[in-house]
Amino acid sequence: YILIIDEINRGNISKIFGELITLIEPSKRIGADEEIKVKLPYSGKEFGVPKNLYIIGTMNTADRSIAPIDTALRRRFVFEEMPPDSSLLKPIIEKDNEEDTKLELDKLLEAINTRIEYLYDRDHTIGHAYLIDVKNLDDLRFAFKNKIIPLLAEYFYEDWENIDLVLNKNGMIEEEKSNSDYLKNLNKINGKKIYKVSKDNWKIENFKKIYDDSIF
Repeated sequence: YILIIDEINRGNISKIFGELITLIEPSKRIGADEEIKVKLPYSGKEFGVPKNLYIIGTMNTADRSIAPIDTALRRRFVFEEMPPDSSLLKPIIEKDNEEDTKLELDKLLEAINTRIEYLYDRDHTIGHAYLIDVKNLDDLRFAFKNKIIPLLAEYFYEDWENIDLVLNKNGMIEEEKSNSDYLKNLNKINGKKIYKVSKDNWKIENFKKIYDDSIF
């Protein structure tokens, strides 16, 4: 039997397990040498954990909330990292100037995650789940506009220059110049630039640029 507790690090561990924290130890289970049972407060019946029960807890390492997990819980679980697996992503084929153009999603994800790891850390790499259902260019545009770029904005605290670097300056992030006249005196002081997400640069070559420097 398998019990899965999703986002286990977001819960109150003492309330989730209670006295089970002792009973789930292999040596304390029913039939083990140090078997322990507790008396349930309402029914008065004895209760123990059988040997054939496996408990799996999932968590997102990007939350950085693994640190406060109780040491007692750490001793009773094996922590297994599951990094993004780009090999699960299949390429998409799009017509570009009446020719078939292949966009390799595995290389695209690897390129993005390599830059995230360099500029931030490996715990904030993008999971393959964001692209696993992408079947065409429209799906990819939706994933980037509504999921990946907002996530990068959160990771880098709206530092659009770093986000532009993660995307390999592919044109999706561009400098906002529409109101530049109002800022010309301020720019002389600090040289700050204002960026925006492009409305036009969402063609297949913009996505290929993420992993292929030969594109424009």
